[in-house]
Amino acid sequence: MCVIIDASLAARIFASPMQEDFVPLWNWVRCRDGCIVYGGQLAAELERVRQGARQLKHLSAAGKAYRVPSESVVAETRAVRNLGICVSDDPHVIALARASKARVLCSGDRNLHADFKNLRLLPAPKGRIYQNAEHASVLRHDPGCIGRRRN
Repeated sequence: MCVIIDASLAARIFASPMQEDFVPLWNWVRCRDGCIVYGGQLAAELERVRQGARQLKHLSAAGKAYRVPSESVVAETRAVRNLGICVSDDPHVIALARASKARVLCSGDRNLHADFKNLRLLPAPKGRIYQNAEHASVLRHDPGCIGRRRN
């Protein structure tokens, strides 16, 4: 499964010690076949979270995180903005999902949740949201996900 971690929850997700709500997510990434995808503007946002930058570096080296090339994220961001239907201020996150084929988002931003589930912005399969341990069932692979092809 490819998961996108939004900056709105990054400090909590990368916290040490690990917060209980994110144990299923980390178990999936570290011990199974999960993969974090990041890139473009979101990569810069995550790298400002000290623990996030360190974790992404280690996970990338282990093949558990993948940085999507900026060119593809930038192109998709333009396409998303041109649609003019985003309710969030995060078209770059939707663009990353489009470029990577990731369909799981870890975020606390309700407007971004709406955009991530909008099939006009993010075509099928429909996006899923992970916020806490009760959402562990959304942690599964989707066809075409970049991380899945790399694992």
